[in-house]
Amino acid sequence: MYSAELSILLHRALVARVEVLMNNLAAEGWQELADGVHDTRVASRRVRAVLDMVEPALYPRLKRQGVKLKRLTRTLGRTREMDVHLAILTAVGLQVPDLGGSPAMEHVLEVVEGHRRRARKAMLGDLAGLNLKHLPQLLQVPSLPDPFRVDDLTGDIWSCLAPWLDGAFAPAVLLDEEDVPALHALRIRVKRLRYALEVLAAGFRTAPEAQLRHLHALQTALGDHHDLAVLTAQLRELHQGLEARDRRTLAAGTLDILIHLGEDQAIAFEQFRALAVATRKETFIDSLRHDLGLEQESEGNHRT
Repeated sequence: MYSAELSILLHRALVARVEVLMNNLAAEGWQELADGVHDTRVASRRVRAVLDMVEPALYPRLKRQGVKLKRLTRTLGRTREMDVHLAILTAVGLQVPDLGGSPAMEHVLEVVEGHRRRARKAMLGDLAGLNLKHLPQLLQVPSLPDPFRVDDLTGDIWSCLAPWLDGAFAPAVLLDEEDVPALHALRIRVKRLRYALEVLAAGFRTAPEAQLRHLHALQTALGDHHDLAVLTAQLRELHQGLEARDRRTLAAGTLDILIHLGEDQAIAFEQFRALAVATRKETFIDSLRHDLGLEQESEGNHRT
């Protein structure tokens, strides 16, 4: 069981994040706005990040409300994906006017917009079945006599961070081979480490701002790559269908869009590679330990 200091730090983080989520859910019409869906989804992930670290025994409602939070995040995912795809295609149209005004782009946008309408309809149905007004019950903790042990806060914080550290660094093979599923899995691990570090930063001797900036940049590059990869895969299927129906003009225009998206995907991959190469795992861990107030461990003896 964690020390009192860390348990209090985590509880305060949970209170703040549940409040943000409930405010997002209470905002009128958030379900119809791309930013509203995105902000609410991120808020749900940040609450779940704290739940990954708290002592389950202290939160009797954790399991039930945790299931609802996971459903909420998943429910918003498809709509968010379609919002992002429309934003990417709109940006392509602005960057390459010939593509933006082409019949193929109009057709692609119409198809993606149809996906978004269906996703939003499904999302609204799922949200109606989720009783989210009771999420603040998650904050109810039992009254226990002396439930905490006395210990060093920095050691407990490191114990919380350690499980996320190892997986947030790309193996060498990922720097040379563009493995889309593996890169997406890495992005999820980077995001989990970043959210955990955001929660625990209040207990650091020196705020780990540089490390958070690096993780955010890495997550952004990997996120851009994944969004482009998923959209490209969907447009390839659309292109194949157009060719099969002998819709030559639309097929040729869609291929031009695919070429442009492929170039952007390659740029995102190179951005990821540059960030990954620039920061060695051992250096990152040593800087975290220093900012936390722990002694640096010798090379090759890092606890992860």
